[in-house]
Amino acid sequence: MSALAAPDLSHEQRLREEERARIARDLHDDLGAQLTGIGMALGLLREQLAREQHAALPQADYAQQLLDQAREGMERLIDDLHPPVVEFGLADALRWQCRHFSRQTALECHVQCPDTPSVQEPFVVVSLLRILREALANVARHAQAGKVEVSLAVGEELILEVADDGIGLPPQDAGLDQQRRSEGHGLANMRMRAAALGGSLMLEARPGGGSLLSVHLPVAH
Repeated sequence: MSALAAPDLSHEQRLREEERARIARDLHDDLGAQLTGIGMALGLLREQLAREQHAALPQADYAQQLLDQAREGMERLIDDLHPPVVEFGLADALRWQCRHFSRQTALECHVQCPDTPSVQEPFVVVSLLRILREALANVARHAQAGKVEVSLAVGEELILEVADDGIGLPPQDAGLDQQRRSEGHGLANMRMRAAALGGSLMLEARPGGGSLLSVHLPVAH
């Protein structure tokens, strides 16, 4: 069976990724459990104050809002450190991200993503997931698209493609050299992530309209 070629990561890079994953797990298990306990206690208090029509009920409601914000902030921090869905492998991580994108934006996001049990290296999965997130965010912000097609194929190489039916690239971005000069931090970061995996990333206009972002990574045989 073909497998994704292991990226040439330094010992420090691997340690850093493992530490991020550990911190994310600790936040979820420890702080998450504490926030859940606080929420349950606060819920009981609010019920009692409501029954008694106590003047402190608005303050308790405000405390609940702050608790909800703290929980959301913790979840965002965990996701930034090490998205929990990464543990399920690349295929499930990409499918989950596309469903999440559709719920957030109401844009159609179709996925063609075969199961790839050989692609489980956390650094690879995290990197490709973050590339997909940035690509979808760019579509939502700039493309004026109605539909996005995401596909993953593993053969002679791994190819991840994100295609949209939007307005395409500005004329000044038609050439690769011009594109590189004009690209923002988001696209530059995606290129760096692909390069860290030993691969490459291209953004080009689609002949029928819209744009196509593709990531090519080497596969070991």
